Parts: sequence; structure tokens; C-alpha cells
Amino acid sequence: MTPPTLPRALSVELHVRQPGLDVRAQFRALPGRVCAIVGRQGAGKSALLKAAAGLAPALSGRVALGPDVLCDTSARIDLPPHVRRLSWLDAQAHVFPHLDVRDNLLYGRRALGRLWAATSGADVGAGARWAGLQSMLQLKADALGPAQRVRVALARALAAHPHALLLDDVLGGVPEHEREPLLALLAEVPSRFKLPVVLVTPRMDEVIRMADDVVILHEGRMASAGPVAQILSDVSLSTFLEGVHAGSVLEGEVTRHDIEWLLSEVDVGGQCVTVPAMLHGVGSKVRLKVRARDISLHREPPSDTSASNHLRGRITQVMLAGEHGTYGAVGVELARELDSVNLHVKPGATLWALLTRKAIQQMGWAPGQPCIVGFKAMATAVSPWR
Repeated sequence: MTPPTLPRALSVELHVRQPGLDVRAQFRALPGRVCAIVGRQGAGKSALLKAAAGLAPALSGRVALGPDVLCDTSARIDLPPHVRRLSWLDAQAHVFPHLDVRDNLLYGRRALGRLWAATSGADVGAGARWAGLQSMLQLKADALGPAQRVRVALARALAAHPHALLLDDVLGGVPEHEREPLLALLAEVPSRFKLPVVLVTPRMDEVIRMADDVVILHEGRMASAGPVAQILSDVSLSTFLEGVHAGSVLEGEVTRHDIEWLLSEVDVGGQCVTVPAMLHGVGSKVRLKVRARDISLHREPPSDTSASNHLRGRITQVMLAGEHGTYGAVGVELARELDSVNLHVKPGATLWALLTRKAIQQMGWAPGQPCIVGFKAMATAVSPWR
């Protein structure tokens, strides 16, 4: 299932207008990477994605795959969806009800057309094995559960060798307890197939699990864009995202498992973070989510505390919620450590603490001051990171 052409970036800059909705946004998804489009309901995420796929009209703008233009309203170019070669998957996980699983996959191959089918070397059997469909190839669509339908729809889409994959809340119809294996499968797609992937989902755990870059939409406009760890760790953007659940995303590598206490250790920029025991092996890349409201700041490492984590850092910013507000957000850059192997300084991760205004003023927290960042192991949510 190797793509028949060299991977190319998907570039989108569109103005989409629908009743009650006006979207102006742009993004770029690189081969082998996932760009997530996030925001509150009604922000225009799905409308933007559908216009990029050619499933909905754009008022103006441009869509391109590398040098190939798929849509350019100023040049009157507007290729139909099947010519754009952008595979679309949504929560409906559409499969053909009159076909069994094998024929659904074969349809994806036939969608290439005679020329592509003759040269692509598409292996439906390999796709079925990768998606875990070997035992259900003879089943009809109405015998499949929601998670199985997603597997079939994904394998069929990839059998057509798309040039990019567009995912619009693809796990929305899958029961929560069945999502993790599908997330693991979806996370393999960018690197395995060298595709640019665009992800729209209301669930931030899926963004943390899969995405490399993120675009935040708010009322049809871009509020921010950039790398996941940077954007999702900025509590000033919490209004557009998670509200009281806003926090920081830290990227690290598993270094140790403590079997006796059922804990694991993760290296984050040269500092050790203790988390609940996980199944990811030593050397695995993971992302940690810590809510801003679960973080405390100290002048010195506390000696009498139940918090397992005490990381060294320096305050970079203090934001108060109004002159008489209850709380404020304190930005901290974790201390940078020397990588003894590569002999360079590891970049320091940034995180935020949500504190009362009283605590901030009584402690006299201000930019430039050193501090100790404390939080419990149980306050961290761990996600594998491809």
C-alpha cells in the first residue's frame, strides 16, 4: 500500500460562507504529519474541511497539493472531489451496505481508475491485515459494529492511494471503550503512508494522541496556530478550547518503570516526571497532559508534600483575570538540561499554573524568578505519541 506519487503538502486558504457561518482560515498539512483543526462547536471546522475536499463550495480561496492546484477561485479552477484524491472519513464511516468487506476494499482499489490500478500494486490483502479485517472479509456492512465500520472505511480509503486524508470526527460514532485501538491505528497512517492528515475532532485527547500541529478556529477565524505542545499549553487560549480543564502538554520519553509502586518515569527536557504506571516501553515517546489548576509553585522543593513531581523552572509571564479577579495564570519555562550524549542544551518545555490572585500577590511571583513546579503523579494523563 505504498503511495504511487511522491508525498506533497496540502495547502488550504479558503473563505467559506454558509447560513450563520463565515469562515476565513488557512492551514498547511505536511506529509507524514497531522494538522488538527480545533475549536468550539460552530466555529466552522467541518465547513472548512468539506470545502477543502470539494464537498462544499468555497466563496474564494485556493487548495493545492504541492504544485498541483485543486481549487483556485481566482483562476476558475475547481476540481471535483474524486479528482482531488483527498480521502474523506467522518463519523458515519460510510461503507457500501450491498457489498461485503472484501468488495468494499476492492472498490477503493477500483476507485484509482484503470491507469492507477495497473501501476499502483495495491494489495487489498495487506490492507486488510493492517486494519485487522482478515476475519471479517465475508461480512456484509449491516453485520459490522461502529468500530469495525471505521476500520473498513479507513482501509478502503487508503486502498485508493489518496494524496491526503481528511478526518472529520471519524470516531464520533464509536463507543468510548473501543476508541483506543482505532486511535493507535489512525496514528500509524501519517508515517506509514507518508500522507498529510487533517483531523477535526471535539475530543482533545485525540488531538494530543495524533496531531503534530494545531489550528484553533473561533467563530470562523483563526485564533492561533502552531505545534501542539506550544498551542495546547497556552492557557490564554482556553476560552476557545477546554476552559477549566486547560493545561499544558509536555513531550517526553519513557525512561523507567517502577514495578513495586506501579509508577513510570518520563524524561521531559532532561527532568524526570513521575506518572502512573503505563504499558509503553522504555524509549517510547509520550505526551503528558497536566491541568493548570493541578499545578503548584514553590520557592524551594517542598519537603512535606504528597506531590511526586518537583521540576525546576523560571517564570516567564503572569496574567491576572482583571484587577479584582479571583485567579491568575503563571507561565513557567522548565529548566533546560544539557544532553550529555549529543552535547547540546535540551529545549525547556513551557507550562502554566492557575493560581488565586491572592497566592500570586502574596508570593510575589513575577517574570524572571526561579521556581519549583509541583504536581502529583495522578494529575498527569499519559498518551502515546507516534
